[in-house]
Amino acid sequence: MQQQQAFDKCPREWIEARDIERLSFEKATWIPLLVQEVQIQHGRPGTVGHRKAYQDYDSIIVPLDLEREFKDVDWQSVSRHNPDSAWANDKGFYPPGSYFDDPRILHPVIQRSFETGEPTQWDLLQELEVGLRLLRSTDRWIRPEEDDVEVAKLERDGTGSPTALLFRAEHLRDYLCAKKAALFLTGFSGRDAVEENFAGLQWDSSRQTRNFSRGTWEGVEAPIHEGGGPYGVDINVLKLWRESVDPKEDVPRMPLPAEEPEHRSESFKRQSTGRKIFLLNGRIWTKHWIRPAKLSPRIRRDKVEARVHFQAENQEQKTLAGEALREYRGWLWFKPSLVGALLAGGKSRLKWFTQDTGEVGCASNLTIHFGVNKLGLINALGSDIAELPEWAQKIWVAHNVSPEGGLSEELHMAQNLASPAATIAPEVILWRNLQILQKRSFALYGQTLLQQLPPPEDFYRRVHRFHCVSFDEVCELSKEVHRIVSEAIDIGILNAKIDPGNAARANKENLRQIKRLALWLDTLGQDGRKITQPLAGIADLRQGAAHTKGADLKESLAIFGIPSGEQNLQAVCCELIGQVANCAGKVADAFPKPPPGT
Repeated sequence: MQQQQAFDKCPREWIEARDIERLSFEKATWIPLLVQEVQIQHGRPGTVGHRKAYQDYDSIIVPLDLEREFKDVDWQSVSRHNPDSAWANDKGFYPPGSYFDDPRILHPVIQRSFETGEPTQWDLLQELEVGLRLLRSTDRWIRPEEDDVEVAKLERDGTGSPTALLFRAEHLRDYLCAKKAALFLTGFSGRDAVEENFAGLQWDSSRQTRNFSRGTWEGVEAPIHEGGGPYGVDINVLKLWRESVDPKEDVPRMPLPAEEPEHRSESFKRQSTGRKIFLLNGRIWTKHWIRPAKLSPRIRRDKVEARVHFQAENQEQKTLAGEALREYRGWLWFKPSLVGALLAGGKSRLKWFTQDTGEVGCASNLTIHFGVNKLGLINALGSDIAELPEWAQKIWVAHNVSPEGGLSEELHMAQNLASPAATIAPEVILWRNLQILQKRSFALYGQTLLQQLPPPEDFYRRVHRFHCVSFDEVCELSKEVHRIVSEAIDIGILNAKIDPGNAARANKENLRQIKRLALWLDTLGQDGRKITQPLAGIADLRQGAAHTKGADLKESLAIFGIPSGEQNLQAVCCELIGQVANCAGKVADAFPKPPPGT
């Protein structure tokens, strides 16, 4: 809209900048701390059709007890025109970001430039960045403790020069609360337009002014000569020079003005030329106060009542939040899709304790002890959930359901009976058998059968029973298992060291990993096809992650002894993982035991 107004024949609304007058940051998500940006630059200055729009915002952090002193301070007094640096005089030392000679008042953005020509650099004030525990990643500042939420961002123009640094309002107000300060934000915006005439302007005079609650606007319509010079205005030119310096002297010297024996000068007038056109410009100055929040949970560690409500009981649709949830002595129920949502982030963690209990969270320091009940639903103590930060609770609550299927038996054994179950999750069995397989092959041949295994944290994030929301997710699990196990089998070591006798046949028949592994097992007197059958089934199912085959792919479940119409997909995932784990164990057992001490 603004762009279209700028190129209208009479862009009165654009020049009058009512949009900037209405601009308020009271409910804004992002607050500009510093802006120096040309928004529009079209055509050559002083020519018909030229448009230019630019804005300059700067801000300072003002202690609340000094706020009255800034009642009449304007943009010119806040905006900086020189780079920041530390400086000192007889009265004291002034750190970077100090507002003139008062280090109590600070600019939240440090502007750095270098006399040797390096690019201009904008940095956040250290107490703002470190106080909120932000981590800079290129032009973004994230807060790792809040699932890497973006708190500040730097914008650049096409040349790479910084143009704007924006800060998330919620976090800025937290900092201001802890500091007992407010942000004083001042702005200046200018808009220029050049046309043959502005017949539709309808101003009562060529100069207009307007005051409003947050600032002042001024507009001017003026005739100019094409090219930019003021229309009908003579320019007086004064030329001064000296002739007292003799360049033929061995050491010429330029005299001081008072020593100059004879000044030379001349003056003349120069008239602007070119046809008459019109320049229309608007200038607007604004001031905004960004107030501190009432509480500072991030810096001052104020207690904030959580607003996330969890369903805790079946009767009356009772929900609990905040302190009520913290005092609740019962468990909550969640759909298994919760685990996939929690594991979507790179810092998430899933760890197994028994077959049906473990801990899971969107970060390693935000894990919750959970159990899986007989219906496949996830149980966790409500009081544990209440200790999570609100942003993490929002992930959990999206998968919260009413109680059904009772409490996880193994979670009950652990949390109430102090007698954890002596069971092992199939995911853990698969991981352990893969490690045994790697150790045995390396001990015998100096190489591992699988080219590499992911780190355990990554493995458990990728291979778990909770790929069970739909059959497509079962296929996605199969794709992950296939990548980690079957695709990683090193045919080279099979041909060169483990089973060189069948290398020629394997190459001739172009056997891939699973069939090549089965051929080796056959030579040991085992049923290689039967042992590797789970890997073949996984290879079939993983195609569903890339292709839609519907009921045809479900027929592959028969390889695992699972009916194609099985509805309990979590049980299906457990069976797939368990059978691949058994396959890995049998392959590991096929290797001769290494000599003692190796």
